[in-house]
Amino acid sequence: MSYLKYLIASFLVTHSFVVSAGELTPDYYSDTLSLSTVTEQVYQRLPGKQAENKFGQLQQANDALGNALFAEPATANLDHFNDAIGSGEGLQEWEGSVDMPLWLPGQQQAQQALSTKILAQLPAYQNQLRLRASGEVRELVWQLKLAEAELEQAEQAWEIAKKLEQDVASRVKAGDLAANEALLASSNTMEAHSKMIAAESRLSQQLKIYQLMTGLQLLPVTVTEVPQQRTDVPAQHPALQMQDQIIARLQAEMGIARFEGSVNPSISVGVRRERGDDSESFNNSLGIGFSMPLDNQRYSKVAVAESSAALADAQVIRQELERQLDKDLLATQETLSATRKQLELATKQNQTTNEYYQMQKRAFDLGEINLIDLLRSQVLANESRSRKRELEVQIEQQKALVNQALGIIL
Repeated sequence: MSYLKYLIASFLVTHSFVVSAGELTPDYYSDTLSLSTVTEQVYQRLPGKQAENKFGQLQQANDALGNALFAEPATANLDHFNDAIGSGEGLQEWEGSVDMPLWLPGQQQAQQALSTKILAQLPAYQNQLRLRASGEVRELVWQLKLAEAELEQAEQAWEIAKKLEQDVASRVKAGDLAANEALLASSNTMEAHSKMIAAESRLSQQLKIYQLMTGLQLLPVTVTEVPQQRTDVPAQHPALQMQDQIIARLQAEMGIARFEGSVNPSISVGVRRERGDDSESFNNSLGIGFSMPLDNQRYSKVAVAESSAALADAQVIRQELERQLDKDLLATQETLSATRKQLELATKQNQTTNEYYQMQKRAFDLGEINLIDLLRSQVLANESRSRKRELEVQIEQQKALVNQALGIIL
């Protein structure tokens, strides 16, 4: 078992990375786990998930208003008059009525249309949250992959240093090298071991962060992505769709604003019971009344103007958002292209540096150079190999970032 596998197994024991009770997994990867499963887990844990209920609550409240029989609550009125504190002749008058405000033309339909727009925001909001969860998963997974690559390279450097130390020790014992060379080789091994311990700590940290953010103990085996070839952000991008729904809702609210400050016409139905004095009988009558405003338009102008301004601001935000998303996409694509070119150079550099190190190793074996010169070439070879490996991982990470910029949900 390599040191990396040993580290993983030790970490699983220490931090309870188990498949089932009493059964340890050989590593922290699972063939049955996918990126979409991890994303769903993160999505369910996002703080914004709790806000999804607000759309249903708003829609239900607006439905109750839009489906109401009257535009405003019907009111009951009861009046009583008598001359008990005046002439005392027995005059009495009772009057009761019910006032029923009517919907203005188009007012109820506008209220109902708002309910539809409110409810349409929910899937857009959910997609926006899922894209955010996808971004978090991509960040967690690829930071962990980079830490793995760092530990892998540190382990290789440590193994090389140990072999060199053994070789030097043998040659010192044979009298081919001075004793102080063994001390230098031992110091080099300890330095490599120290760097490996630091890399081991970073991997452990990333594993803990992953567990904290996802609530999962295992990672999916397949994490690579194929980036889409686009030069602009699609209209289906969750952030754009959410802003489009906000604009649609504001348009519906502007339809309602036409009735803000208006007075609704009202029908009044009532009865009156009255008499002139004690000698008269009560006279009962039924009354119907109708009232309507004479000028509603000027009283709704302020609300219409404010609603129009809010709509204009939302449309500007949408344009700015699209520009920023296109800018982010361009930046990620250019970074990916540049990293690929860097990898081509790093591959050639790694091959050249490795050849140089092998030549230096042979020269050291023949006694043509000292240990310090060999260690310098070894450092160059280790750094070149590590840089190549890091770029390989970064390319896969940047592919994921391109898809994130395009709004692709895992």
